Amino acid sequence: MMKKKIQDKPGRSLLVILLFLLILPSWLIQNDRVINVDEPRWIVRGANFYYAITHKEFDKTIFEYHPGVTNMWIVSVAMHIYFPGYRGQGQGYFDPLKQKFEEFLRKNGKEAIDLVRTSRYIHAGVLALTTLVAFVLLLQIMDPMAALLGMTLALLAPFYLGHSRLMNLEGMLSLFVLVSFLGLQVYLSQGSRVQYLLISGAAFGLAQLTKSSSIVIMGMAGLMILADLVKRDEKLLKEKIWDAVKIFAIWFGMAAFVYTVLWPGMWVAPGKMLAEVYGNAVSYAFQGARLDVTEELSPDGFNLDSGSNGIVHFVKAWASSSTPLTWIGLIFALFFLFFKEGNSPVASKTTQIYLLVLGGLFIVMFGLAQGRDSQHYILSSYVTFDVLAGVGWVCFLKQAQARWSALRRPYFLVVACLALTGAQILFGLPYSPYYFNYTAPFASAPATYGYGEGYSEAADYLARKPNAQALRAYVYNGMGTFSYFFPGETVIFKRVYILKDDFETIFADMHRSDYLVLYPIVRGKQPETEKILGKLEGVVAPEKIIYIHGQEYIQIYRIADIPETFYSTLGAP
Repeated sequence: MMKKKIQDKPGRSLLVILLFLLILPSWLIQNDRVINVDEPRWIVRGANFYYAITHKEFDKTIFEYHPGVTNMWIVSVAMHIYFPGYRGQGQGYFDPLKQKFEEFLRKNGKEAIDLVRTSRYIHAGVLALTTLVAFVLLLQIMDPMAALLGMTLALLAPFYLGHSRLMNLEGMLSLFVLVSFLGLQVYLSQGSRVQYLLISGAAFGLAQLTKSSSIVIMGMAGLMILADLVKRDEKLLKEKIWDAVKIFAIWFGMAAFVYTVLWPGMWVAPGKMLAEVYGNAVSYAFQGARLDVTEELSPDGFNLDSGSNGIVHFVKAWASSSTPLTWIGLIFALFFLFFKEGNSPVASKTTQIYLLVLGGLFIVMFGLAQGRDSQHYILSSYVTFDVLAGVGWVCFLKQAQARWSALRRPYFLVVACLALTGAQILFGLPYSPYYFNYTAPFASAPATYGYGEGYSEAADYLARKPNAQALRAYVYNGMGTFSYFFPGETVIFKRVYILKDDFETIFADMHRSDYLVLYPIVRGKQPETEKILGKLEGVVAPEKIIYIHGQEYIQIYRIADIPETFYSTLGAP
């Protein structure tokens, strides 16, 4: 009934147009005002990927264990559009931790920020296409307005929006995860049409090419197929098991096909590629470091968070970076799911439970793992919970219509859902262009901060100086985050200098620079920065302080204003 009801509804194309009118501006407007701390490395890796492909050195197409192949394809296409001659310069491969790549571009009359901008437009196109597939799949298994509201709440949520505007793996990953789940759910619930199974498998392959943490989907797929097996009472157990095996084999085979076809390294050195990706992923998750540090996988040394601290951390951070619309919608969804009898006219209980489980699995995985705890690692949880929140809101609105006749207007649901979407946009707008800094009303600090935001403003400030091209700025972790925007020379103040008390290098770099740019917003997470920040405070005032959302993010000092006593307090002769 649900399928027929949805297929008989008119105006599907209008809903698609409306969806894109709502989401595309947020991906395209001012998409070049912030470079996060990870992005410059992916730009260099993408350029290396392009060079390897164009020189048919396919075994060199791995530059990070994630593996980030989808990201590197996007940068490669952008490079082919922006600087096709890059492949013929004979420069080879660049270290993503050094500035040689950026210097090379400038020598050839090119700017890295232009390559980033082109890459982001292509990235937005990939997200839009994936969104279209996800939306069409949602229309097969839930009320059209719930599908529309769920997608807009998810894609316009400030935390997701902030990351999806960047060349960030998680923005694509979360949509690939959603499509993979939806494709399989449509296949299992709508008559076993094989094209949906193939779409699901292909999306899993793309998710794995993006980031190996999407392995969660494999467990989710197994759970869904087994649950479907149990429901098939008309067949013998042997037949049901064989059907389940065939479904999983087709699904996984499609994923493997996509994974192999789109990664040239798999054509010539599959063992090397797989060992690098999954060996490092396992080592990082269970041993806290990559294989080049741990040297081998040692099961005896595998560690997990035996308590619930990691999971609680991610749940709290999710709540602090999600809007009240998401919380309320999720509460509605849980209420109608567990306290209302019968199936929902909005979406089946099975679909809702699976969305809840899928989002929870990412939280559990990263909550238990020993690796880093960056909140964007569970961006897939944000997306699935927001889609579920859309279901909850529409359930509530339909219940309200059933109780109050005044609400039974022809376009009430459309207007209400558009109003909720507008409210979601308004929650994020004050944080533009640093949407990932969004902080819920009750939270004291954002879940993500010190991710590179503010550096473009610091670069703009110094770029307005007379003869800015001749200036030299010494910038804490400023590779790309600052240097892409600054027309002069950027000297990178590396964190490792402070960790190793290498003040000799710090002093030498300061003396040959005109300005010192520090990033005090990270002093809580990187207490070693107090060795510099603490010594400057009370000795010399910054020429400029940049505030974001009322917090002090950046201090800019004129080197000539810093007295010699500062250097002597740190041991300078």
